[in-house]
Amino acid sequence: MMTETWEPREETLADRNSPRDRKGFVLPTVVFSVAVMSIVVVAAVNTSTDERRASRAIRESTLAIYAAEAGLRQTYGSWPSAAVKALNPGDSLDLGWQTLPGNSMYRSLIHRLDKGGLQEYDVVVQGRRLGLNGGMATLVGVVGGVPLLTHAVYTKTNVSLGGGGLLDSYDSEVAPYVGGAADSNATLWSNGDMDIAKTTVQGDVTAAGTITYGNLAVVTGTSTDTAPSAAPMDINACPGGGYTPAADVPSGPGITYNSATGALSVAAGAVVTLTASQYYFSQVILQGHSTIQVNPAAGTHIEIIISDLLNVSGGSIINLSAAPPRLGFSSCGSPALPSTWSLTGGSSSAFSIYAPNHPVSLSGGGDVWGAVVASTYTAAGGSNLHYDEALARQPSNKLIVQRGTWAQMPGN
Repeated sequence: MMTETWEPREETLADRNSPRDRKGFVLPTVVFSVAVMSIVVVAAVNTSTDERRASRAIRESTLAIYAAEAGLRQTYGSWPSAAVKALNPGDSLDLGWQTLPGNSMYRSLIHRLDKGGLQEYDVVVQGRRLGLNGGMATLVGVVGGVPLLTHAVYTKTNVSLGGGGLLDSYDSEVAPYVGGAADSNATLWSNGDMDIAKTTVQGDVTAAGTITYGNLAVVTGTSTDTAPSAAPMDINACPGGGYTPAADVPSGPGITYNSATGALSVAAGAVVTLTASQYYFSQVILQGHSTIQVNPAAGTHIEIIISDLLNVSGGSIINLSAAPPRLGFSSCGSPALPSTWSLTGGSSSAFSIYAPNHPVSLSGGGDVWGAVVASTYTAAGGSNLHYDEALARQPSNKLIVQRGTWAQMPGN
């Protein structure tokens, strides 16, 4: 009987490619493919979610900017004048949160930037959307004062200079006035014509009309006529509540004041000393050698508001500080027939005049340190006007939004 024996055979290439040996490869392949597809699906879902979140974040951020911009415009439009006026340099006024339609809010803060002269305020507004995913944005704008006394003389219509007078300039915040060493920044502006005779002007002269030069007229700067008219000066409203109470006006020999009519008259030789920060009269009349005397402290200002007439006839307005920015005379209201404000120069007569709807006349051969805004201006009799450049930095009642100051704060 024969016995069959089995011997191992070497595997061939055909054996390796046999379908029988590939049956165990399908399942791992399917599992791997499913895993890859799952990762792709999860990545797609996460990407879609991230895109939705990004889109929502952009939308909320944009709406927050809209809320802040709306708050900025609202703050400009309803400017809290009285509260802002009370701010000292470095102080801030928080107007609190205000609610807007559409699930939005804004908060405004006004911060005074200047150092005590012409005002400048940062207006910072934060806008936000309510909710956990609400956006937030902060905008800032700048509101600044408009300088009013930038010229030695500014008039609505004509300027007439004669009688051997002088107009020059200095800066009281730099050094006291020194004759013969003054600056040449006594600029004159007329929205009408200008006549200059027997007068020296150390500065530029500009008129919307014509400029006529008479005998001994000297202008050290440029002369420009037929220039475009400047914007008219604002006419101030009169204070509410009536004229200054009689108890706030010093009494004494030669001093007459009627609080019902607002008329103050100072007889020859009498002296009235004013110490409050503001007075409101209908008329101020100084006779003979009478005197109004003020002594404002450093950093303070006395404003005398007049609705009708200022007449200094042979009297004096004595500002013991000798600094024009500390004393001002201003008109208010719009009378049908504005009276002429007439002044004679005198020792230490340092003040500004802002009377855009009143003629102003300076005579008597004296000196006045300050500036004049008037409907017309006439100087005669050798009167001199020394413009104080510090008046251009004096606080102003007129504020404007400074162009180009809208900006978004970083990090919001």
